[in-house]
Amino acid sequence: MNAAERLWRAIGARDWEAVRSQFGPGAIVEWPHSGERLPFEEYVAIRRERARDRRVTVERVVTEGRNVVVEARVGDARGVGIYDLQDGLIAGAVEYWVGESA
Repeated sequence: MNAAERLWRAIGARDWEAVRSQFGPGAIVEWPHSGERLPFEEYVAIRRERARDRRVTVERVVTEGRNVVVEARVGDARGVGIYDLQDGLIAGAVEYWVGESA
């Protein structure tokens, strides 16, 4: 299992320390749908708040080399994340979301 898969399993389990541990230093998550570029600590804080009362489901994972694509649902929102892995950790990501704020 790679860091992107572990990330989403940890989000679903609300294991926030495990979520943090999947990111390399200086990792940024981009959300083009909202125009945000989030340092990973801010990303973790937002995920923690938004996943609080919502079901988190991983629909599919596709891996090619150091790139991983995850399709997930958070409550009524549906998204796809593209994760760049370096040294086994997430170095950066772009997530696209539609629906209720994910």
